[in-house]
Amino acid sequence: SRTVCNVKHVFASTSTVRNASWSRYFRRTKKEQDKEEELSIRKTNKWDGPSTVSRLVSLNKKVSVHSVRGYTPPTNVEQTVVSSASKLVGAAVGRSFRLDDRLVKFKLLTQLMDEFDHPIPNTELSTMNTIQDAVNFFSTPVQDRSTFDDMAKLNLPKNLHIQLEPVRFDPETDTFFDGKTAFPGRPTIVTSLKYGRKYKGNSGESRNERSVTKFEYRKQLQEDYEKLGLKFK
Repeated sequence: SRTVCNVKHVFASTSTVRNASWSRYFRRTKKEQDKEEELSIRKTNKWDGPSTVSRLVSLNKKVSVHSVRGYTPPTNVEQTVVSSASKLVGAAVGRSFRLDDRLVKFKLLTQLMDEFDHPIPNTELSTMNTIQDAVNFFSTPVQDRSTFDDMAKLNLPKNLHIQLEPVRFDPETDTFFDGKTAFPGRPTIVTSLKYGRKYKGNSGESRNERSVTKFEYRKQLQEDYEKLGLKFK
């Protein structure tokens, strides 16, 4: 009987301590919680730099420069689209005719792409549900110029000039530096298939200069290492 009483007393003490800890650290009123949250959030200032939210917003504003194929719509777009749809369906249709049949939609849009020589991107296929949608798409002109090209053709101030084509160093045609390259032994290779036909690379050697052999290159490299107090391997 005495042992049982002691056990009960121990459990009572443990429960009291547990309840005290819970009420002290976890059971807070909503007012106390809101006050603590207000104190924990620090307002940002100009020394903190850009925040994560501002970085995400700036990513949405970035516009990539990509090449697009130009398109000038003809004058009889609506007549051509309606006529092609009527022949395909086998009955006279109007601009409100819906392209719910996937096979009819595929055949019509494929025929129109060949007719106007203007491909339809995948992002536009889901929104092209009627004949009117097809008419609107093939009636919209597409410029093959970027915003950068349009800016270069504006009436710019005298102290501002936009150079569309880069000036690439070519030791065979350079006259300003007399064909002397600033980066010897570092060839310029144009890896792009598109710009490889437009821009010419170079071997990294100056004009009228004898090429350096591997032995001479390693010897010069060893001398440079010795000047720096390093061990040449």
